[in-house]
Amino acid sequence: MKLRDIHPNIKLRLVMQFLGSLISMAVIPFLAIYFTQKIGATKTGIILILIVISGVIGGFIGGHISDKIGRKKIMIYAELGILLSYLFIALCNSPWFDLPYISATFFIINMFCGGMFQPAAQAMIIDVTNSESRKLVFTISYWLGNLSTAIGGIIGAFLFKNYLFELFIGISLISLLSVFMTILFITETYLPEPSLKTSSTNKKEFSLVEMFQTYSTVLKDKLFMFYILGAILILTLEQSLSNYIGIRLEKEIPQHSASLFGIDFIVDGTKMLGFLRTENTILVVLLSSVVLFLFKKCSERWTLVTGMLIFSICFSIFASSNNVLFLFIAMFIGTIGELMYIPIKQAMIGELAPSNARSTYMAFNSLTLYGAMMISSLLIIIGEWIRPIYMSGLLLILGLTGTFLYYIITKSLYAKVGEQNDRKVPVSS
Repeated sequence: MKLRDIHPNIKLRLVMQFLGSLISMAVIPFLAIYFTQKIGATKTGIILILIVISGVIGGFIGGHISDKIGRKKIMIYAELGILLSYLFIALCNSPWFDLPYISATFFIINMFCGGMFQPAAQAMIIDVTNSESRKLVFTISYWLGNLSTAIGGIIGAFLFKNYLFELFIGISLISLLSVFMTILFITETYLPEPSLKTSSTNKKEFSLVEMFQTYSTVLKDKLFMFYILGAILILTLEQSLSNYIGIRLEKEIPQHSASLFGIDFIVDGTKMLGFLRTENTILVVLLSSVVLFLFKKCSERWTLVTGMLIFSICFSIFASSNNVLFLFIAMFIGTIGELMYIPIKQAMIGELAPSNARSTYMAFNSLTLYGAMMISSLLIIIGEWIRPIYMSGLLLILGLTGTFLYYIITKSLYAKVGEQNDRKVPVSS
């Protein structure tokens, strides 16, 4: 599978995904600072929780609707909502207005629309790829995501504080471009089967009853639930880098001089966390294609499980080690493990999600991040009561459990791939 053979929809989506991630990372990391300065820490916490909840709700609704009316329509509606919300946010932070509470409302709307958009966009990628091409597509997607995170963070750091109005006008223009690209160049990849239910009564039932029935069916899919649980456990290790591990490094690594490969620099806990994140991003950008090439002839199951095992061991080390060189080495090896398993893990969902419910499954898949955020937050509390070495053990147990779940999934999945492709989930239209 070569880049030129990729479906035109995917090529366009990868470009727009890069721009979308770039503008998101120019804004999202700075929201807490923005609202805290404007309305205080307590209200900021409530607003951020509401923003996350709106994204979850939007994902569930968008996933269900996309399986009923197609991918393109819901993507256009969601992108229009994102565009309008950014325009109003720009107006609320313009030279004429300073309206933080109204800005918060439109950020909630923006996240809701973003949540609606993602399941349809992800399902579209699965619609036009097979198991072979998905690895390449998701590797490129992961690479672009890390590159956009790095560039977007730099843009936000320079513009968010003093050029907020101009930043949101620029973001609105990119959102407008994305709307036009979707309308003019994206083709529909999924046409739902026509429904025999045409009465107005049946149409009204969709909002709650049909949606809950569909999602309850997904909950009964044991293999997919293993996939979600395993993803949450593995992702918890990465999320802990910002939570427990970041807090521990700040407490336990005082400012001091350090030397790495002959380079002298000043380091403390906060800078160490920043260095580790930067190392991870740079390695992903530089080595994604290299790792994909090196392991392309290896068993996918072996590559996935080995990569998760390496990742789990290395990231659990961060919970207890303060040795600068050891931490850099652990991040290097851990990132290799991450690059080994990420494309295969993401491509697997194409085999797990039946064709008539892909957006619904993608909506569930988006919950892995929120689940990992919750567990990693709880680990901060647990970390107050146990020693770092025990926290390393706890993180390793979580990682090994997630790895074992994926071992089970791959064993069942590759034995029943034909059955998985033919399976249907009852989704009303």
